[in-house]
Amino acid sequence: MIKKNKHLKNLKKFQRAIGKLEISFLNTDEETSICDLHQSGSLKVLIPKAKSTYAEAVLINTGGGIVGGDYLSVEVNAFNETKTWVTTQASEKVYRSDGELSHLKSRINIGDNSTLFWCPKETILFNNSKFKRNLEFNIKTSSKLFIVENVVFGRLASGELDADCFFFDQWRIKRDEKLIFAENFLFENKKSMYRKTNLGDYRSLLNIVYVSKDSNNYLNKMRNIISAGNIFGEASCWNDFIYLRALANNTVEFKKTIEEILILLVGDKSNIPRSLSI
Repeated sequence: MIKKNKHLKNLKKFQRAIGKLEISFLNTDEETSICDLHQSGSLKVLIPKAKSTYAEAVLINTGGGIVGGDYLSVEVNAFNETKTWVTTQASEKVYRSDGELSHLKSRINIGDNSTLFWCPKETILFNNSKFKRNLEFNIKTSSKLFIVENVVFGRLASGELDADCFFFDQWRIKRDEKLIFAENFLFENKKSMYRKTNLGDYRSLLNIVYVSKDSNNYLNKMRNIISAGNIFGEASCWNDFIYLRALANNTVEFKKTIEEILILLVGDKSNIPRSLSI
């Protein structure tokens, strides 16, 4: 008779990544520089030498991607009169899950008279992935905030065009501690993802937000950029807040759109950090 080993029941409990990153920026001598940093687990940051008064932060997931059960937390504090770009080293890949939910939580706090560009590269959801993301932004009326988030459903370059994913995306934006934007976005499975009222035949989703007192000046220009590209989308503006959502078959078209909108806001391509690699 073979006796059961009591340790066998623990074989399926795989090691999971827990990453935490907290970074703060301060205005010193009319330039923005890092003033505080805490990083642990799989999350790290690089601070390239900027060629302007803006500081740059490149977030890195040393785990090479996200799997079921991983928990990652990012907090960025941009204090008064700072100018900051935040991006990622590479696209974030969310791999197939064995049933557990992976979680990424980002909290960005922006002080008075500050500008922050939140521009991570695209997130790629693999077939059978399970991913929850929380994005929270806290700004001031005198601040400017630009957000770009691009999600790809399936490994399109590998022919994975019919991926089945669980994706829960929660956004909260507050201005002067008052909620100005809230959205809960949920795809439970392939059936809900590819409805005509959702993705339809498209496989890539783009969200762009611009919060600033001068936002209304850019609405029609952003709409023109959308209409000129090979994408399907629209933009609207209310309460000093532009929201743009678009769909495409691949990320190439989105990269062109993002670049043109960034140039619209910063004046010239040379003002966009190299780390974005757009």
